[in-house]
Amino acid sequence: MLTQILWWSGNTAMACLLARAMKGRFFAKYVVFYIYLSYVLGLELLRFWLYVFKPDIYRTIYWYTEFLSVAVGYCVIWEIYQQALAAYPGTLRIAHCLVWALFLIVVAKALSGALSDPAWVPANTVGELERNLRTVQAGLLFVVLSLIIYYVIPIGRNLQGIILGYGFFIGTGVINMTIRSHLGEMFQVWWRYSQAAAWVLTLLIWSAALWSYHPNPKPKAEIEIERDYELFSARTAQAVAKARGYLLRAVRS
Repeated sequence: MLTQILWWSGNTAMACLLARAMKGRFFAKYVVFYIYLSYVLGLELLRFWLYVFKPDIYRTIYWYTEFLSVAVGYCVIWEIYQQALAAYPGTLRIAHCLVWALFLIVVAKALSGALSDPAWVPANTVGELERNLRTVQAGLLFVVLSLIIYYVIPIGRNLQGIILGYGFFIGTGVINMTIRSHLGEMFQVWWRYSQAAAWVLTLLIWSAALWSYHPNPKPKAEIEIERDYELFSARTAQAVAKARGYLLRAVRS
């Protein structure tokens, strides 16, 4: 009964968030975030239909769609960096490279393990991918929050809510997966309830922060982060040029 209440509460909250964004015409302001919510809502309804009418294939479809769900959820991190660093294109380019490089490394590791295992089980691969991506996401959230605090980057109420909600969801997920890895099956029932409850609380945080549109304030002055980026870029270019010169001299000699 509790599972059903949490499930319907989450779906209702997602539907309200999406309807509010469409009505307020700010869906496109956070398009990746809202596409993620749309995907999760559609996936939940699809799984419910399969569970009721196609129970023989429900488990298989669940794990394959969960693989994609974990990957799509990672895009919220990209949205957070995109919004927080939009006024700082140089820093944003480095951030994009970092975010996607880590994503590709984690996915490649999970896929290589699946392909090399003759007794491959989708649940194991998806579980490993989710655990690793959640850990990477937690690290990336810490980095962007550190940048925001250190450089006093102004962010609006909407972005604050997205970061707070997703940070809470990722943090509880990492804690739950850590406990589950130590306790095993005895934690399975509580895992289901805790994950569903954390998702509903996350949606409540987002609903409070995203009920109306609040754009990020424009920086009133140049922020040091871009000067640091330009200095880092110039030093990197000099180091590459020196390395190229050493390499050419070594080849010629």
